Amino acid sequence: MRVLLLVSLFFMASSCATNNSSHNPREYQIGAYLWQQHSGEYRALTYQAYNTARLKIERDLLDKHNKKRAVIFDIDETVLDNSFGGAREIKDSKAWSESLFADWVKLKEAVAIPGALEFINFLTKERVAVFYVTNRTTEMYQDTFDNLVKEGFPVNKENLIMMNREKSKETRRLDILKSYEVVLYVGDNLGDFNKAFDTKSKAERNGAVDQMKELFGHKFIILPNPLYGDWERIFPYDKSKIEFLKLTP
Repeated sequence: MRVLLLVSLFFMASSCATNNSSHNPREYQIGAYLWQQHSGEYRALTYQAYNTARLKIERDLLDKHNKKRAVIFDIDETVLDNSFGGAREIKDSKAWSESLFADWVKLKEAVAIPGALEFINFLTKERVAVFYVTNRTTEMYQDTFDNLVKEGFPVNKENLIMMNREKSKETRRLDILKSYEVVLYVGDNLGDFNKAFDTKSKAERNGAVDQMKELFGHKFIILPNPLYGDWERIFPYDKSKIEFLKLTP
């Protein structure tokens, strides 16, 4: 009888574990988080991106024109790694939400993306202006400022530009262009580069990438981010992501 009871409890526990796993709305992200946090390939790609960016700036500095140069950076997954916050949410089976992200930002525990700090320090030394244009909200300003300072990034009130009402970064980019020649845009999401990618379908975004292919590695420097992004909009939370796997080209 005791053996039967133990067996029953074992299967009940196994069933509960299976059910909890199947109801985790972000289980499909686990591999992406593991890759970003543990793989040497991820670090190699971020170093590659920032090495390419430095080569571009060094080449541009050979032209002794008098225009003020600037580089515009996104923050999340471009200069700061937030994977630890997302990993905690996944372990707790929590779907992403703005309030959860706000709680994470308050902790100020994001760390520098490999290669980002070295490149931004190089820009500062060469007197190239650095702007952080983020879609973090204005309420997150001080925590974001403090986190950047904690990680050693040069930041001031003028160069940290938060999202006010408009998610598109186009207006904020245009404001910077009034006073500076923007040599590079650095980000992890296509919306960090051009308004042509804002609120578009998958086909439209992919088509725009093809049209602008010459700009990547020259004007646009993109960081790897398998964790999240605008590309996720085509995957409803209530459906298994395996349905979207392509088995043919």
